[in-house]
Amino acid sequence: MRFTSGTVKVMCLMLSVAALSACGGKSKKKNNDDSTSNKTTTSVVPSNTGSANTTPARPAAGSTTPAQSETNPPVSACSTNYEIAGTANPFLAGAPEATELDYGRAPKDVAPLNAPVAVQAVDAKCFDPGRQLYFQVSGTIAHDNQPEIFTDADGQADLAPTHSLGSVHGLSNITAPINSLVGVFLDDTAFASRPAAPEALDFGTAEARNFRTLAPKIGQVFFIGDGKDMTGMLQAFVVPAGTTRLYLAIMDQYEWSNNQGQLSGNIQWVKP
Repeated sequence: MRFTSGTVKVMCLMLSVAALSACGGKSKKKNNDDSTSNKTTTSVVPSNTGSANTTPARPAAGSTTPAQSETNPPVSACSTNYEIAGTANPFLAGAPEATELDYGRAPKDVAPLNAPVAVQAVDAKCFDPGRQLYFQVSGTIAHDNQPEIFTDADGQADLAPTHSLGSVHGLSNITAPINSLVGVFLDDTAFASRPAAPEALDFGTAEARNFRTLAPKIGQVFFIGDGKDMTGMLQAFVVPAGTTRLYLAIMDQYEWSNNQGQLSGNIQWVKP
């Protein structure tokens, strides 16, 4: 049979229709990538899940370095043993006899009854500029005749007041846990000739107290606590230039005269 081009076209059309009918009337297109059944699911992993804990920089002039886990230095005592009564007010450091602090109630805090303890170094090099000192501390303190809330030298963590009279006698204000051990370095400047107080330091948070090294200025009241960071490592306190005296006392907001308890210990160093 001779096929013309028109006949061929008609036959092709008829075959296509027959094929469609045999398959239910629809042409199936193969899905080569099978995107529905074989899709790969990916999980986004946050990049900051292992962020490191950091210690905030010390405010004002108290320079610090973050606490680290390592071996304590080989320290030994460089002072005589001290005993600090709960009534020791840091703002009477180096004050002449009969100097008063009036908190609007009787009795007033007065030197020497409420004066802080002047630590006696057994070696003059203990107060060399830049020397790192460490503290051995024990004992308990309570404030306002409240024996039910005795604390160790770290103080009452949930109550961190500032001095109600602010900076006085050339000594800075401070924010620190009540009942905690505090200190202040002084030089030989006469009481009546002291310069304006340096800026206050803030130890109101656990992070602020978790320093490794603290470098206070002359006249800048600073937190000592139990002398250890959160890991139990000794904290270092850098002696400022000009230091001839170190006074230790207890943190309170006002009226030290009715506090109870005492702390004891000594200052330590790595002997040169």
